[in-house]
Amino acid sequence: MGFLYAALFACIASTWAWQAQMTIRNPENNPLLNDPNLGPLQSAWKAINKSKNDPFVLMFRSKNHEPNITCVVVTASLHNETLKIVNFTRTYYNKTEGKNHTLEYQVRALNQTDYKLENVIRAGLNGTPSDKPTPLGSNMYIEYGDYSCNTSSKPLSDMLKAARDDVGSNAASAEPVEGVNYLDFYVVHNQPHCNILRSPLLKGGCDFWLRISDLPEVLERAQNITRSIPPKVEDKQTEENAETTTQSEDIKKEKTHNFEEAIFRSLPTTCRYAFISACGYPNDMMYDKSICKNAQTDLTSQVSGS
Repeated sequence: MGFLYAALFACIASTWAWQAQMTIRNPENNPLLNDPNLGPLQSAWKAINKSKNDPFVLMFRSKNHEPNITCVVVTASLHNETLKIVNFTRTYYNKTEGKNHTLEYQVRALNQTDYKLENVIRAGLNGTPSDKPTPLGSNMYIEYGDYSCNTSSKPLSDMLKAARDDVGSNAASAEPVEGVNYLDFYVVHNQPHCNILRSPLLKGGCDFWLRISDLPEVLERAQNITRSIPPKVEDKQTEENAETTTQSEDIKKEKTHNFEEAIFRSLPTTCRYAFISACGYPNDMMYDKSICKNAQTDLTSQVSGS
């Protein structure tokens, strides 16, 4: 028994030491990661400095803190090029309420600690985001897996509303606090077709943003993929002779899952690789084709009308 207790305490001590190391060390602040060749692939300024005619749509999330929304589109307009501040308009459809919503806020490009490249997008929750405090780093590399040190399940829309309610409070003179005054998104990868972002505060997951002008091609490619997959004989027979609602629902879920996989396979390859490398495969598809088309939120029409 004494040996078992000794082994248990040794295990606890090792775990504590690993967690302490995980919290203190920040692999993103490694000087080797400030490679100029990587700059174009993780530039926060390039990710946000878009025109009104170049909106992005949220396609997938690895951790979904807003399960009731879909058809999320962000449109940008330049506010201050010197300070690298941009106005964002975020539109989305609330599936529970059955209606569209619009949020307006400002974002700016910042550098994290000891990082030469501006790789952080700071969203202001109650006005123009400050450059203080300096982003410390997302501390989210796979070998550390530090997902639980600073997490929240509060949706971005709730954060914005709560922050606006607090305007004029005595806390105005204090240093800004993440989740109250601002929210940081770390740029995992960006290119003209996509932005892969992650936020330690919002469950530490990754968001896959696609340039909306690429959406029709992605949807068409996904449709072709699903058509090329022959249905199983037993599934076809079950669908034709479904006697219960459960059987019918199972078939519907399977088709939905196949289409989601086809959508992900149809996205730009480098964007998918960056998403998987940082956060694994997505768990939630944020773009619901049927809702976004039928609930007066047809994203493809925005492309043709822009």
